[in-house]
Parts: sequence; C-alpha cells; structure tokens
Amino acid sequence: MQALSDEQQMERLEKKVDDGFAAMKTEFREMRTDMKAEFRAVRSEARSDFRLLLGILLPMYLTIILGLAALLLQHHL
Repeated sequence: MQALSDEQQMERLEKKVDDGFAAMKTEFREMRTDMKAEFRAVRSEARSDFRLLLGILLPMYLTIILGLAALLLQHHL
C-alpha cells in the first residue's frame, strides 16, 4: 500500500468535506419540504377549527340576542 502525499490527502479530505456538505444540503432541503407540508396541514386544520367555532358561536349569540329582544318586546307589550 502506497502512502498518500500531503496534497493527495488534502484533496481526499476536501472531497469528503464537499460530499458531506452536499449530503447535508440535500437533507436540509428535504426537511424544509417536509416542514412546509406539516405547517400547511396545521394551518388548514386550524382554519377549519376556527370556521367550526364561528359556525357554533355566531348562531348561539344570535339566539341570545333574539331571545333578549323577544323578552324585552314581551315586557313592553
């Protein structure tokens, strides 16, 4: 087995570092894509929960207001 020169060792080390950074860049890109999908799902779920809450609260408040109006109207007549 032949010993590598300092320059060959540096080139080999640089290639390993470059390959490592390329792998990390790919991994981070995949992670960002996954996180974007997760955030989209969370936002969509929160939006649907908010709509459900509005669908429940608005009719409830309307019922309370109309009930109070009916009581006031009944009291004055």
